[in-house]
Parts: sequence; structure tokens; C-alpha cells
Amino acid sequence: MQLNKLFKHWSFRIFAPGTVLREKYEAFKRLLIYDARCHEQMAEFQDLLHGNRREDLCRMRKRFSLFSDQVYGMVISLEIMAPGEYVSLKEYHKKFDFYVRFLLAPPAIDFGPPFVLSLDEIRPENKNIGNKAKNLSILKSELHLPVPSGFAVTTNAFHYLVEYNNLRKILDDLLSELNIESSHSMNWISGQLMERIRNAEVPPDIEQAILASYEELERDGRAVITAVRSSAISEDGEYSFAGQYTSLLGITKEKIITAYLEVLASKYLPEALFYRISNGLSDEETAMSVLVLEMVAAEYSGVLYTRAPLQEDEKDDTLHLHVVRGLGEALVGGTVTPVQYVLTREGQPKLLPKKERDSVLSQRQIEKIGRWGAAIENHFNAAQDIEWAIDADGDLFFLQARPLQISSGVEPPGESTAVEVDDQILLLSDCERAAGGRAAGKVYRLSADHVLEDVPAGAVLVTRDTPPSYVQVMNRLAAVIAERGSQASHFATVAREFGVPFLTGTVNATEIFEHGSMVTVDGDHGVVYQGKVEALLGGRAEPVKESQYHRTLREVLKFISPLELIDPAGENFTPEGCRSMHDIIRFCHEKAVQAMFSAGRPGTGRGALKLSADLPLDVFLFDVGGGIAQGAEKGGTVPLDGITSVPFQALWRGLGHRDIQWKQKPFDWEAYDKIELAGGIPPSRDSFAFASYAVIGVDYLHFNIRFGYHFTIVDVLCGENTSENYCLLRFAGGGGDFDRRSLRIDFITRILEQLEFIVEKKGDMLEARLSGLESSELEKTLDMLGRLLGATKLMDMVLQDQQMVLRCVDDFFNGRYSFSQQG
Repeated sequence: MQLNKLFKHWSFRIFAPGTVLREKYEAFKRLLIYDARCHEQMAEFQDLLHGNRREDLCRMRKRFSLFSDQVYGMVISLEIMAPGEYVSLKEYHKKFDFYVRFLLAPPAIDFGPPFVLSLDEIRPENKNIGNKAKNLSILKSELHLPVPSGFAVTTNAFHYLVEYNNLRKILDDLLSELNIESSHSMNWISGQLMERIRNAEVPPDIEQAILASYEELERDGRAVITAVRSSAISEDGEYSFAGQYTSLLGITKEKIITAYLEVLASKYLPEALFYRISNGLSDEETAMSVLVLEMVAAEYSGVLYTRAPLQEDEKDDTLHLHVVRGLGEALVGGTVTPVQYVLTREGQPKLLPKKERDSVLSQRQIEKIGRWGAAIENHFNAAQDIEWAIDADGDLFFLQARPLQISSGVEPPGESTAVEVDDQILLLSDCERAAGGRAAGKVYRLSADHVLEDVPAGAVLVTRDTPPSYVQVMNRLAAVIAERGSQASHFATVAREFGVPFLTGTVNATEIFEHGSMVTVDGDHGVVYQGKVEALLGGRAEPVKESQYHRTLREVLKFISPLELIDPAGENFTPEGCRSMHDIIRFCHEKAVQAMFSAGRPGTGRGALKLSADLPLDVFLFDVGGGIAQGAEKGGTVPLDGITSVPFQALWRGLGHRDIQWKQKPFDWEAYDKIELAGGIPPSRDSFAFASYAVIGVDYLHFNIRFGYHFTIVDVLCGENTSENYCLLRFAGGGGDFDRRSLRIDFITRILEQLEFIVEKKGDMLEARLSGLESSELEKTLDMLGRLLGATKLMDMVLQDQQMVLRCVDDFFNGRYSFSQQG
């Protein structure tokens, strides 16, 4: 909201107040500005939780710090207005501030030795080594399976490098600016972060430990070539991070330090940042350890899934083997289509007969991989995603073992669904089903003119390949169709994690599917339909997995959002009654209004006047010049016809429309059973506790309207200068649950947009603005705005769904202004 306009006509030239009253007046203006910002920020916190938005915890810490400062600003402003009356309020702010900062604080870190551990030295309980290195150590030491020689550089070394180069604050500041919804933000912040790590000086202790471990690999005098891979904390566990970090091959001793820095820097690749933040993990939870393995000169490489990655039948216990010639990077990178085998577990794993390309492995080799893969699954007691390689001598080595990401509840392929809409089929089974599910969207075909960064939300991506870097736009994708790749690619693994349907091995996909055309992708059956097939959509719902991010955010909001101080006249409406930041905000606002409106008007000695009108609203008026006719005051009240404020009269005409029901009826809100509302309007009181208040001038209005548990602020300038005229609106709160409050916000938004307001929604709050209208046109708009505000008093208690919202919008423009009951 344009807060600099909020008090445009509050001019000291009119009042010439004394010093004390001037300070009080200035403090009140500041408090209202802080109040507006606090409500904006609370709405953003709610939107993060309920809107399923994700951001780095560094950004959330910064967000809370700014919010807490605004709340403290309200406390200080109130202290100026009412010195010595609420001295304990600061302590309650300090308490809630401490609780939230504690919840958001990063974990303790260890940057002391050891900096390097050999595979033989790694133990399952080591917290400074990621799962990739740990699991290989287990395969070697406990299962006695063939694993290349190697060592791991611990997360202690990463933390030490960050501290040694004074990078922690720089990294945190950059992460606090990151917006994963913006490709520009992702790429720019990523570049800055990676540059800092690449240019960092490796502490001498770490460099010496790495080189000593490398020399141990070469102890027999031969030069060793290595693969340098990530083994980050949280990787290869519940979260795969498949392909999100850099792996470097063919590294010599001379290049090992540079390679180490490059793998550390890959922690901040755009796709890695997106994956981590989307899964609700903090930067500190994914500290990087690095695995250095002696390279296998692979003749054949591949991936073994010890279960079907698309779970059609819980009884299906077949193993799925994917094989390519040479190194496996092209396979997991999604740029080749592998030879595939299916093995049964009856007795020992056996190759099932299946029409395939020319076999590249012998049956003995295939069954050996399957047999050892089954043993790995049994040891970890979970389906496994296993990488392996066979060298020129025929020796088998295992390079990785991690939990397999499975699409569960996938329907088995069949013709029944396809037959029902066979005239719309664009693709039928001529592909590999890499991730299940169904979705519809417009085709976005990658090309020189249509680049990845510009993929719109809800698109069906059509591409030749699916490198892991494409994960950075996964949140925008409805589905993916690729010409090359397989179930065994890193991208397929992540697509299954995100629940994005993915068909691969689709010949000529970039020619079949027209850019911009609507299609429906059935990842369960391997079918693509022309247009949007509603009958196939809205089927099974994947269970929503609540992350640590959500759990932390819920705990944080316990100290921010709940409102305990419902009744300003209640016994608990004290600083000691505050149980959240919201309570402090509410308390400060209420007490500031009372302090300001019970004071004499500057220069006159006259306080606020109460409006005498025919609506059951307690409204107190504060005239800043020309808003009330001379002699209209009678015993502290002023009649409606004594108001000369043009925008106030226009808005009130709408509020008082004959078709708006203001008849008082008891309405018991169970969620807030401390007071009884009458038709959405609190019972009349003689104090300001339940009142609305308006600052008025002849062409100015700042109106804070209270309807039960939601509040509205209308700020208007309606004068002769069209270029200066504006109307600003803020609407928030309510007695219904969050979903119903959000439905009311949707209703109001649709009305305001048809009235040509520019609207911004944040959770259950909206802000709208309109400017540049002639005064006569603005008066008509204010009349309609008044009708809207009167009509929506209790809408959050009756709205059920979006269809009802749309019906009510049509009804409103057809002259219906009462929605407290739906018939």
C-alpha cells in the first residue's frame, strides 16, 4: 500500500499543536504504518505455509527479523503515546522474538578434524559423511562386495573452509535474497555463491589431508585416476538429490584440490538449490562431504532397480537392469536409451525371457548383478537404486546404493482407458513410462526460441533429452515427454519424487507434439491424448509429505499468528495476556486508537466525535479539515448529514444500500466463543474497543472499519485534481477457517478487478489500488465498494468452493448484496 499517502491531508499547518500532542500524533502515524506492514508480513508467512511456497531458511530468518522490528516499532510508538502504561509489553515481544529465532537457528557445526576418512574408516554413525560414501563403506566392509578404493572429505572440512574464508555471512546474505520461482534470481544467486566457493582458499590442514589420502591410493607406485563425487548430508536417503550435484571423472592428483572445490561449489547449482529448498531443507542440513573413488575403466555400466520404479502390483518383486556400453554418465544423464533386462527372484535372480535389443551382457553377468543387488536390498531392508560398472577384465564393481524412488499406486497398462477416447490419442505405448501420474497442459517444446528459463507454469515439457539440470523448473511442469532417456536417469528419479508424469524413449516427440497445443499425459499407461481429457484427471491423490520445513514453519507461526486477545474489553486484554506477535500487534493498535481518539483534536481541545446514523456501526470521526460542517456537533455526536467529506458520504451510501441486511441476529462463532456477534457487527459499546474510526477531510478519508474478526482499511483522496485521486483498500482476517477466508478473498478480488482495481493477494489478505479517476467516477466506485464491504460481512462463514464464489460474483453484479445465507 502507498503508505506515504496515508496521511496526505494531516497537516500541522491546520493544527499548530503543542510539543506533547505533536509527538503523540506523529507516533500514531508511525504505529499505523508499522501495523500495515505487520499484517502484510503475517499474510506472507501464512501464504508460505498454506500456499505451499518454499524459500530458503536464510530468507525466512531475514523475513522474521524485519517483521519483529516492525512489531517492536509498534511497541515503541505506543510507549510514546501512552508513556509508562504498558511497560511489560517489551518483555513479551522479546520473549516471542527469542522463541522464533531459536526455532529458525541453524544447527551447531563442527569444523575440527578429521577432515578425511578412508572407506575402511567410515562408520554408519559418522554424522560428517553423507550416505553415498557411508553406503559404499557398508557394501565393502559388511557385505564384502567389490567397491573401488577411495576416501571421503568430511563436512568438517567444508565448514572449516567456509569459516577460514569468512564466507558464512556472505552465503547467508545471498541465500536470503533467493527466489526459487524466478529463473533470473536462481541463476544470478547461484553464480555468486559458486564463485565464492571456487575462489576460496583451501586451508592447509585440509589440503594436506586430501593429498596424503590420494598418495595412499598410489602407494604401489602407479598413477591413479579418480572420480570425485558429492556425498552431501541428506543426499541418497529420503531425498535422492539425483544428479543435482557435480561429479568429475578422470581426475589426477594434480587436479584433486580444484576438483574438490568444484564439487563443493555444485552445492549451489540452480537445480541443487531448487531441489533442496523445494524439499524444505536448510543450507546447513545439506553440508557437503566429497567422495573420491578410484575410477573403473568401464566396458559396461548401468543401474539396477531392485523393484519396479512404477509400482503397479505390490506383489511384483522383479529386478530391473539398465545397461550401456562404457561409462554410465550418459545413462543417468538421460541422453541415451539403455538395453534393459527384467529378472525374477524365484530362488536366485534369473533373467526373464523378453524381446530386447541385442544383449550386451552374458546371462551369468546379468544374474550375478541381480543376485548381489538382492543382497544389498536385504541388508538395507528397502528397495535399492544401484549403480555398477564392469571393467575390461570382466570384474564387477559397485559405485552407489541408495533408496529407490517409487511411483506407487500406478495403474497397470491396459487398453480400456485408451479405447474410450481413442479418437484423441496422439501417442499409445510407444515409449517408456518413467514416472506415473496424469496431467494436462500446453506443450512447451524446447528450442532456440523456447528456452528452459521461460517454461510457463503448468506446461508439458517436450524435449530430446532430460539432463538433471532441468530439475530447476520441475515446479512449473505438469508432465514431461522426452525422446531419449529411461527410468534409470537422474531426472526420472526426481520426477517420481515430485509426482510429475514422465514418458521417455518417445521417438520423434519434438515433431509429433505441436508447441502450444493442449495435451493430456497418462504416465500410468504410456498414452498422450489431444486436448484436456477431464475423465482422466483428478484421479488418485499422492499423499502430501510434510517436510521439516513445514513442521518448522508451523511452530514459528504459533508465536506469530494466533490471536488470543479477541475482546478489547476483556480482562485478558493486557500485555500479560499476549501469547503471540499478533496479540502484541492487536493490543498496540487498539490502545493507540483509544489514546488518539480520546485526545483533543490539535488546536481545538475537541476529541473525536461519534457518528449518529442508521447503521449498527460505532464510528468515531476525527476531522482534519472540512470533513464536518460547522455547528453539526451535538453532545459529542454528529449526524450523517453533518458530514461534508465527499469520499465518506460516497462509501456510506454503498454501505447503507437498502438491499444490504444489517438486521442484528445472534451468530455464535465456535472458534471465538468469547463474544457474540450480531449479523457480523459486534455489540455496541460506549468505548472505542469495538468501534470503527475515520479520519476525514472534505476530499479525504482514512476509514478503519471493523466487522467482527476481519478489518478493512479504506484510504481515499477524491478531489478536483484527477491525477492525485486514488483509492487504496486493505482487507484481512475473518472468523472462518483459512480456506473459507481465502474463498472470500477470491470473491472480493473478482469484484474489485471488474471495478478496475489492481489487486494483490497474500493468503487471506488483499490490497487493492485505483487511481486517476475523476471525482464523480470515483464516487460511483466508492458507492460500489461500500456495497461490497456490506455484502461480505459474513461470507467467510458460508462460502464452500470456487463454484459458489463464481455464482456469488454474478449475483453481486445482478444486484444481490446479502450473502449471509445461501439458498
